[in-house]
Amino acid sequence: MNNNDFSEVLRDFINTLNLPLTCTLDYLSEKESLVIYPLPGGKIEKEYMNGKQDISLVYEVAIKTTDHQKTSSILWAINYALADFNLELPSQNNSYQFRSLEVSQPFLNDRDDQGFYVYMLDVTARLETNGGN
Repeated sequence: MNNNDFSEVLRDFINTLNLPLTCTLDYLSEKESLVIYPLPGGKIEKEYMNGKQDISLVYEVAIKTTDHQKTSSILWAINYALADFNLELPSQNNSYQFRSLEVSQPFLNDRDDQGFYVYMLDVTARLETNGGN
């Protein structure tokens, strides 16, 4: 399975939320940014005889700004949108069937010497894939 498809779908969904920052598939830079990237820990939960697999993928949404209030409001907006039980994040290339998302509470990770706050939010996606077929 191409995990990139789900990463792009997740990024595109976050960018529909009319946030003051655009989310990119990247890691945090020296300046203000909103990013999403995969974390280690994704795994195959179940494998079926027909080759399909239930998998879980772990992502982190991270934001870096000097405005504590802006940072908090952006991540809570993302948390609220992703925690919606009716959320659908369909594959763009039929590489997976979306099952569910588990979303953590936003948490402060760092405040650096330039005055930037770094907040994070962990997301675990549960998907069914064709097992590479």
